Amino acid sequence: MNFSFRSYSKRFISTVLGILVISALPSILFGVNFHLQEKVWIYTTYSYKGQAVNRDVFPEIFNKFFYSMTIFFLALFIGLLIALILTFITTMLPRFIQRIIYGVLTTLESFPDLFIVVVLQVCIVYIYKQTGILIHFYNGFNDPIYLLPVLVLSIVPTIQLFKLTLLLMSEEQHKIYVTVARSMGLSTLYILLKHVFRNILTSLVQYAKPIIVFMLSNLFIVEYVYNLNGILTLLLYTKGVVFLVTALFIALPFSVLFEIADSYNASVKKHMGENAA
Repeated sequence: MNFSFRSYSKRFISTVLGILVISALPSILFGVNFHLQEKVWIYTTYSYKGQAVNRDVFPEIFNKFFYSMTIFFLALFIGLLIALILTFITTMLPRFIQRIIYGVLTTLESFPDLFIVVVLQVCIVYIYKQTGILIHFYNGFNDPIYLLPVLVLSIVPTIQLFKLTLLLMSEEQHKIYVTVARSMGLSTLYILLKHVFRNILTSLVQYAKPIIVFMLSNLFIVEYVYNLNGILTLLLYTKGVVFLVTALFIALPFSVLFEIADSYNASVKKHMGENAA
């Protein structure tokens, strides 16, 4: 895999220019002061009583960034792990049951994100009424929560990844190398673990970008609904230069991640082309 600095520099410039235009829109449309001032690195938020509170962007932005990214990547890892386990179990079932499961996944995928959030909150209230156990799902600035946000954020990508891996597994089982492995007397379990799963993981990288972008949009909803005080909700309270810096904190790491994924996909396609030749 060769990381292309030329390709990344183009992605970097386009990302910065896009964020710069968005940051300048309030100044252009509404006459908001976009110039540097003495308190440019201070933003205003509101307490649960509705009182305005001034906060420093630095170094608080670093804590918000790591908090949001911890929730994000934990949810991504859990979603991928559960999807692979469920895919492995489903492939051992009869074909008609696999079709039913695929149809159920398609239906679940159509549910809006807010519906899932509301259903989980109703379940939490029901559990509390039945057992007296209270799961905290709303936090303050000094009391971050992880379990529920990670759970909520991982549900939709789990469904998407499960559906995708199930489809990839179905396609993979019809390839020549699987037929050859079966003719050699190798067990289905060995073929799945040794060959098929490895190829599925390689294929998943090619579909990672839309799933990650979708999760980022969901993370914004989760942060806002559960008052997580992460870096995405910081965008609601900032403008001008501070908005630009906050958006770059979010966009630039993922642009590097996308460039690495694109380079990996290109190297895989090149290797497959050389083998075919």
